[in-house]
Amino acid sequence: MKKYALVLAAGKGTRMRTEMPKCAFPILKKPMISYIVENIEKSSIDEICVIVGHKKDVIEEILGDRVTYAIQSQQLGTGHAVLSAAPQLADKEGVTFILPGDMPLMEYPLMDKLMRSHEEMGNDLTVVTMSMDYPKGYGRIVRNEYGIVTGIVEENDCNEAQKLIKEVNSSVYIVNNKLLFEYVKKIQKNDRKGEYYLTDIVNLMHQEHKVNTFMVRNPMVTMGINDLFGISVAEKYLRESINKGHMLSGVSIVNPETVTIGHNVIIEEAVWIYPNTTIMGNSVIKKGAIIGPNTEIVDSVIHEKAEIRHSIVLDSIVHENTTVGPFAHLRNHAEIGKNNRIGNFVEVKKSTTGEGTKAAHLIYLGDATIGKNVNFGCGSVTVNYDGVKKHQTVIGDDVFVGCNVNLVAPVTVGDRVFIAAGSTVTQDIPKGAMAIARNRQINKEDYAKHFIKPKEDK
Repeated sequence: MKKYALVLAAGKGTRMRTEMPKCAFPILKKPMISYIVENIEKSSIDEICVIVGHKKDVIEEILGDRVTYAIQSQQLGTGHAVLSAAPQLADKEGVTFILPGDMPLMEYPLMDKLMRSHEEMGNDLTVVTMSMDYPKGYGRIVRNEYGIVTGIVEENDCNEAQKLIKEVNSSVYIVNNKLLFEYVKKIQKNDRKGEYYLTDIVNLMHQEHKVNTFMVRNPMVTMGINDLFGISVAEKYLRESINKGHMLSGVSIVNPETVTIGHNVIIEEAVWIYPNTTIMGNSVIKKGAIIGPNTEIVDSVIHEKAEIRHSIVLDSIVHENTTVGPFAHLRNHAEIGKNNRIGNFVEVKKSTTGEGTKAAHLIYLGDATIGKNVNFGCGSVTVNYDGVKKHQTVIGDDVFVGCNVNLVAPVTVGDRVFIAAGSTVTQDIPKGAMAIARNRQINKEDYAKHFIKPKEDK
């Protein structure tokens, strides 16, 4: 049987107080709808249709061609949203999994478990529910004297007895696809809000079809996010869940409540992560690496036994046994070779270094290809920008670059070159040469008195 997912992502999310569509709002620096689609892709579901409306181009840019789209031009409720997908799904046989686009914490194992339960119980409609001690704001699950689900009543429409019901609607449904579009057309507009509630499908279907529920044990996984406080709650839950998974897999995290690791990050065993560290994007941290404290890594690969402390690494690669920091900045596809030392206040941008190279402090390396066993003295700079274009610096192996050297690109430095401190290099340096590019020092005897007045005796 074919399985479909229908993600409702057309709403404005006015309570978020932002121009961004709610489903595009980031959680741990990733749009919440991306969590949903990634988990659906890992599940047994075959096709994904996302219903878009408000600022649909933002959602479409995030998801691209991974899904198909249905457009809800007017936001007239969840029932109307589902009906918008009729051109894509109404004629198809199978089962449809419906969930809101603001529910990023439900993972694919639970999705598959819900689908299996729906099939094994022979349900035509399964309503995913949860038990809440304080159910204010949620639609209540109403049952008859035999325990059969007969409807869902929204908070504002509940009588006093119904308000005491603790089983509430999660807004997740699994339904026979043909029946879904047959019955969603029968939903009447709610007089109070002027919208079509998808919840009304329960009352319409239970008389002729098997309607049942599945209660999730942890209400957090079906939490919908409606405001910025909800974002913080979801981030806290995700952070704790992700960190726990890594620690159980052999990663040592010191003060995990201060460490944030993204959903797609891969960390191998025997890694140490110290406080106030953030690792995001598609980063990979390999065995034995030491990360932090006070470090940010995004979309980067850190190889075995490398150490990154008090530093920022963006879109870059750090190879084995290399130390970075404190207060270093690697960005724009920097690739640091094995056994390197990238030290205090060093920035490396769009450059590569060979094995054994050292840039210990106060250095900028931009748009450079650097060989092995190169030593940069304090204050060295590859001057890569002429005000219009960026230019390349190429440095061979076994080169010594003295303190406060400016390498004005484009320039090539051969192997085994020695560059004297304070030089501004504007021409290529051949292999084995020593380069001195500075004015000769002149000492004028007894001349400082013109600039420095002697202190008066007291």
